[in-house]
Amino acid sequence: MRRLGRATSLKLPETYKGLRCNDCRSIYEDDAPRGRCPKCSGLLDTVFDEDALTEYSPKQLTDEAQTMWRFRMFLPFKRNVDPVTVGEGGTPLRRVKTFSASVWVKDETRNPTGTFKDRGASVAITRLSQSNVQKLVMASEGNAGCSFALYSKMAGIRCRVYLPKQANPIKVQLTKKLGARLTQVPGTIGDAGRHASKTAAKTGEYNASTFITPFRHDGKGTMALEVSEQLNWETPDYIVYPVGGGVGLVGMWKMFSIIHRLGWIRRKPRIVAVQPSGCAPVVDAYNRGKQEVEEWKSPTTIANGLKIPKPLAGKWILKSLRESKGLALKVSDSEIRSTMRRLAGGEGMLLEPSSAAAFAAIPHLYAEDSVDEGETSVVIATGSGLKTLEQF
Repeated sequence: MRRLGRATSLKLPETYKGLRCNDCRSIYEDDAPRGRCPKCSGLLDTVFDEDALTEYSPKQLTDEAQTMWRFRMFLPFKRNVDPVTVGEGGTPLRRVKTFSASVWVKDETRNPTGTFKDRGASVAITRLSQSNVQKLVMASEGNAGCSFALYSKMAGIRCRVYLPKQANPIKVQLTKKLGARLTQVPGTIGDAGRHASKTAAKTGEYNASTFITPFRHDGKGTMALEVSEQLNWETPDYIVYPVGGGVGLVGMWKMFSIIHRLGWIRRKPRIVAVQPSGCAPVVDAYNRGKQEVEEWKSPTTIANGLKIPKPLAGKWILKSLRESKGLALKVSDSEIRSTMRRLAGGEGMLLEPSSAAAFAAIPHLYAEDSVDEGETSVVIATGSGLKTLEQF
């Protein structure tokens, strides 16, 4: 584990307050390793004391390690907790030359297991370790399983992962090599999620699946903090994000909103949600003005990470998109595949299909006049193509 930098040694107030249910609004201020709301089964969100956060400023972010943990005042911990970390975060932001000059990439493939899932896993495992959790279970399409296997191993927590049978072979192997107990099941990640929930109910293992645990989205929210800092505390006009479970979308919008209220940034960006045309429940719901996301029947796409027929946090995702005055659009598998090859040859970026989907949306945004040429877009490159070479 790495020690935090100088910023955390300052005599500054604690910021994390507890958990709040998105539905019944119940508050939980204890340190129990909660999942969904025990009163109504709603999804829980972390709550921060924004009065305490006003005691912090960007000038205090002097951490020589340059990891996401320099933003720990925005993470659900007390200041004296040692993080379970191997240097996640602090990923580069650079221009993408093969597209418009106004397109940038936040390259999350530089994280320890090659994906932004490491941010959420680091936060969740740190929090669960703090609460003395010994065993966890989760569903994943592959990347999150690799991440949780790694961080669980570091923390001495036993990790059980359920994956769909069509998961990428390298993700399967890496999850096993990192010590997780792995079971592949027929169907989608939704089916894997049902197996994880049944196991948790039967064995008492903590369910760390997407949004069943409230300790993942703040980790991914640190991408919003880093993008803002890397642009000298300005923000792009758009954040372009490939939506599967929506953890990163919700986490980033939450963090952009907090630092806007704190005055760290002058404005908030608009979020562009991208899904494959063979599985686009969020895009359809948003563009039709729905409040709920309906289940997508018979999903089919090469972007396994986005093959989520009905995201658990559908209402939360739609709310975040509406608040950001965002956009939502679909891309085809052929566009995803050609974009993967274009980025590999033109940018030296090897991306998995789920990540390339966001870049495949860029031509649509400009061609359909949704985005002006002078407006800046930051695309989140969520995962490395080194784990999906068979799809290249």
